[in-house]
Amino acid sequence: MPKVVMMVGNDIAHDTRVLKMGLTLADAGLDVTLLGYASSGVREERRFGNVRILRVPVAWRLRDAAAARKKERRGLLNLAMDPSRRRALDLQAALRRREVESGAGLGPKARGGQIKARRLVARVRSGADRRLRTYERDAWKAVDGLTHRTPYGAQWRRILPEIDDYELAFGPVLDQLEWDVLHAHDVHLVGVAARAVARRRAQGRSAAWVYDAHEYVRGLSIYGPRTVRRRAGYLDLESEYVRAADAVVTVTEPLAEQLQGDHRLPARPAVVMNSPMLGAADHEIERTIRDDVGLAPDVPLMVYSGGVTAVRGVDTAVQALVDLPGVHLAVVAVPHREIAAAKSLHKLAVRLGVADRLHLLDPVRPDEVAAYLRTADVGLLPIHHFGSHEVALPNKVFEYLHAGIPLLVSDTRATAEFVEQHGVGGVHVAKDTASFVTAFQDVWARHAALRSRIAEDADLLTPFAWDRQELVLRDVYRGILGDTAVREPDVSTPLEGLREEPFVRNDRASVLAIGPANMAGQAWEWAKAVERDIDGVRTEVLSVDRGGPIQFQADDIVPAATYANDARWAQSLEARGLDEWTHALLEAGRPLFGLRHGRDFTGDVPVLRSVGIEVGLVLHGSEIRNPRRHAASVSWSPFADPDDELTARLQRQWEVLHPLVMAFDGPVFVSTPDLLEDVPHAHLLPVVVDIERWRSDVPAMEREVPVVLHAPSRAAIKGTSHVESAIRPLADAGLVEYRLLEGVAPAEMPAAIRDADIVLDQFTLGSYGVMAVQAMAAGRVVVGHVAQSVRDTFGGAVPLVEAAPDELRQVVERLVADRDESRAAAAAGPTFASEVHDGRRSAAVLRDVLHLRGT
Repeated sequence: MPKVVMMVGNDIAHDTRVLKMGLTLADAGLDVTLLGYASSGVREERRFGNVRILRVPVAWRLRDAAAARKKERRGLLNLAMDPSRRRALDLQAALRRREVESGAGLGPKARGGQIKARRLVARVRSGADRRLRTYERDAWKAVDGLTHRTPYGAQWRRILPEIDDYELAFGPVLDQLEWDVLHAHDVHLVGVAARAVARRRAQGRSAAWVYDAHEYVRGLSIYGPRTVRRRAGYLDLESEYVRAADAVVTVTEPLAEQLQGDHRLPARPAVVMNSPMLGAADHEIERTIRDDVGLAPDVPLMVYSGGVTAVRGVDTAVQALVDLPGVHLAVVAVPHREIAAAKSLHKLAVRLGVADRLHLLDPVRPDEVAAYLRTADVGLLPIHHFGSHEVALPNKVFEYLHAGIPLLVSDTRATAEFVEQHGVGGVHVAKDTASFVTAFQDVWARHAALRSRIAEDADLLTPFAWDRQELVLRDVYRGILGDTAVREPDVSTPLEGLREEPFVRNDRASVLAIGPANMAGQAWEWAKAVERDIDGVRTEVLSVDRGGPIQFQADDIVPAATYANDARWAQSLEARGLDEWTHALLEAGRPLFGLRHGRDFTGDVPVLRSVGIEVGLVLHGSEIRNPRRHAASVSWSPFADPDDELTARLQRQWEVLHPLVMAFDGPVFVSTPDLLEDVPHAHLLPVVVDIERWRSDVPAMEREVPVVLHAPSRAAIKGTSHVESAIRPLADAGLVEYRLLEGVAPAEMPAAIRDADIVLDQFTLGSYGVMAVQAMAAGRVVVGHVAQSVRDTFGGAVPLVEAAPDELRQVVERLVADRDESRAAAAAGPTFASEVHDGRRSAAVLRDVLHLRGT
């Protein structure tokens, strides 16, 4: 299936042209990705019908650096200080004035005259400073005005640094993606496309690109930051690359003629108008524009729908309301009604006394526009005269017509000719309020007839409907990819009703990332179990090295300081992870990408999900166990004293983390059954040990004096004090040899356990942990305090000898005396460990809950 990447310098969400083109090519059998700008600052991946949407952040480093250099150069000349420096000087001047007023430092005799002198000096300095500021401001204003109006010698590489920012953001993504054709929407990305194609061809791979010219760059309107010089820079950019495109597409016939003539193109650009599909106004919606404005059906309602800038001429319509009593104007402002230009229209209406008849509205979804506008009476396009406007037929022309409402447009060439040729409305002189009023009155007088004409002329919209335009687009791609590569679909996917959906990476074998805690090496063991049991699944385990001898195996072991402080490391891991992973398990409530998005998992979750990565949580123990609940329900709980430093700290930790876990809307796993008390909706993910690594051929309880081993990971929680008081006397009496191991490296533990006869696990939590399973796998006698509810989880078959702390001494004495009981308990261990904790159950849980996919 040929692959196409369409690029645009916006977030795609409201760009109907890009969305419709993507759907059209997907219907034609092409694999389409839409690449846009992530205004959220986070890479996002979504699905829109059969189209993939990928948004990447643009850092704007070069643009901001250029602005900073300009500001710095002016600062060196003392002609433009930064705000913080100016505020500091103003504060210093205020202090001097207060000093003068107070007469500080002056004797009684000198006070009068010197205060007057100081006041005079202060006024002179202050006045001189104000005049200097005025001169500075006026001088730079004159320089900027002259520069902005000078198109000569404008080179895009010098005056448009943001174009290179797009290259830095989009270029690496394009190099990673597979594609056959790049489709660059608008002028901003022509260089990005041309260079990406050149790089791919240099590798001996075929590649092509299409330039989609949305506007006439040479005639772009001038307003705000778009100066004559910047426009010339965009023209320089277009001129450099347009002839290298394999195909050029544009939006109107006049613009196609201009582009071919201006750039001496070998072929006339194909024209694909940005118009709705037939029947767009039939889309069912809850409210129309008249509902939102709150007007009766017989009240005249004009509407302008689109971007609101000075050159769009909407102020002409507002001014016309003065001479059109009873007529209302609704402005559907894109991107929203709170923009400065929309607020300026409101201020103008207030000044003219017509604010009660001006209605500012937020836009609706692109596929709902025609249906939303259908209850208005007249659609407006009062744009000013600029070269780009003269050759444009904006999509709102067709949206109005599909809504069934007449048009009132300014006398810009393309729109005026269209309206007059097809008899669908009226024309007024741009920026002329009186002309607008007269033209509206004429349209209103013919309103019923115009609506009937639009509704009854079946051939009016057909040539301009998207149904016809997509035929041209498919022909363009046949010219690039070949006739057989682009099929003619039986039906076309309509824009109406489609919504962006989360992208799930189920089109490839799963890549599962786990981290960053790797407690007791469990992240590694779970990962290896998944790889053993699900063919084709790959895993990656991240672990933070917090120092000390206890460090478990992982794919990526990062120092704690790097994890917490190295932004470059975090950014690099995030970029790679978002590109490669399909699933991620965040351990212990901690984030994977360092502290880049905060100190807990909640910051990483939306980042991972934004590109379709399935996210789950896995919890090990102390981070999610409620000390207060545990103390109330477990008789030997180590958390009985709420004022204990460790208990208080764990309680605070639980109170912060537990609400976040309960609010998390994805799968949650716990490693031991007792934790289900604190997270009832969680899935049990049994701990895993490598059975063969721990297996022992030496039977237990053959020595006259058996070796008793206790190796707590955290003595205060495992009940080590109870062990000491129970076992030390037995050791002193020579009944057992007692070994207490703490801080032992993981590599040394198999030998230590195999050399023991009895392994003491924990006696205060009511469950059992990784070391107990390791000892079972080694065929040792395992003793601990395990609640009946935990035993019932595994059918009561846990071969761990029960011993409450106050019974531990007697239980060990019994096991030493009754070797048959001891050997039976030891013999049952390897079987249970293999059945429950060899990784098969855990791999199945992860496969079924996370929907892991192999090859």
